[in-house]
Amino acid sequence: MTKHRLAPSALIIAAGLALAGCSGGGSSAAPSTGSPETTAAGSQATSAASSAAPSPSATASPKAYTTAELGTILAGLKDGEGNPLTAVPADQLETGIAAAKQMISAAVITPQECAALVDTSGQIPAGSTYTGGVAKSSSGQAMTTVTLVSVSDPSVLSKGAAAAKDNAGKCANYTIELQGKKITGKTEVLPVETGGDASFGSLTTQGLPDGQATQTAVVTGIKGSLSVSAVAIGQGVGAESAATLAKIVSDALAQG
Repeated sequence: MTKHRLAPSALIIAAGLALAGCSGGGSSAAPSTGSPETTAAGSQATSAASSAAPSPSATASPKAYTTAELGTILAGLKDGEGNPLTAVPADQLETGIAAAKQMISAAVITPQECAALVDTSGQIPAGSTYTGGVAKSSSGQAMTTVTLVSVSDPSVLSKGAAAAKDNAGKCANYTIELQGKKITGKTEVLPVETGGDASFGSLTTQGLPDGQATQTAVVTGIKGSLSVSAVAIGQGVGAESAATLAKIVSDALAQG
């Protein structure tokens, strides 16, 4: 997939993923700009911390992961074609997260209640550590991003899980107007299992201004304070992609 084809997806992926059922809260970096790949990976980091969650009744303190430990887990992961993930440097990832938030703030989202949900979703919980990686398919027409986020307060993930399920119903159909272009979106929840304490999957179909459509599959798994999200976007992505993404997430959680 060329940078030209990736660009529209990079512009809408943050809002689209939030409406797909990702919700969180916290603080993030100041707005700036980044490459489409970096923006996409950064967008996933905002969603990885909060798509599903373990039971809040757990009493043992979960392990807190350093950025280096998350990077070690990421290094052991491969996409569905067996390609290793290319780690996104921390400064570029932060830039991508900021760019994603900036794009969300500039978008006009309908229905209005979904816009409020996206606004709260476009942030990384304060005190979190995170890392992300990207792999392109052999055809170059699809991309897989994986992000790992460790939170200091697992209850943040619990709240995100509840919001994810609620959002799936409220924002199953939406429109996004950004930079003079209008995108229509439809999201459906996918049944997935990741081997974690909780799992969440979704497939979002977005109609682009040029008449083409893009599909984005998302699978998130939670284990203690660790949240892992795998996202596939591009040609050939569909509901069947969830199984491949679930395996990536399961492999990451198993290493944790």
